[in-house]
Amino acid sequence: MKIFSALQLRRPLNRNELWSCALVNQFATPGLGSVVARHFIAGTGQLILAIVGFVLFVGWFVQKMRLFYGQITGTDLPVDAGSRLLVWGLAIFAISWIWSLITSIQMIRSAPKDVIPPLPPKIIPPDR
Repeated sequence: MKIFSALQLRRPLNRNELWSCALVNQFATPGLGSVVARHFIAGTGQLILAIVGFVLFVGWFVQKMRLFYGQITGTDLPVDAGSRLLVWGLAIFAISWIWSLITSIQMIRSAPKDVIPPLPPKIIPPDR
């Protein structure tokens, strides 16, 4: 038996599972739902962009807090460090989020319609 033969036996995700992946994409982490839905290249790109945008935003926040703490301690620091990191961080994160929105819409549109399984046959008890 092959080691990765279990990967070949995976069934396609149904519509409800893809909706869950889309909700994770939009409300938790852009790209995470795409990876779970087996869109590995798009999901990885979205995750990388989201992380880069978040790191830039945190860098801007650290700069701002350094300025505020400098004012408290009386250190001579510039009044404003600028908002270049903020703009870039938010822009990159927004691109990641929009990309994950597009991927989520594509996933749901390509989902197979749920097929209602046939009813089991009626079991007629034998005559007594």
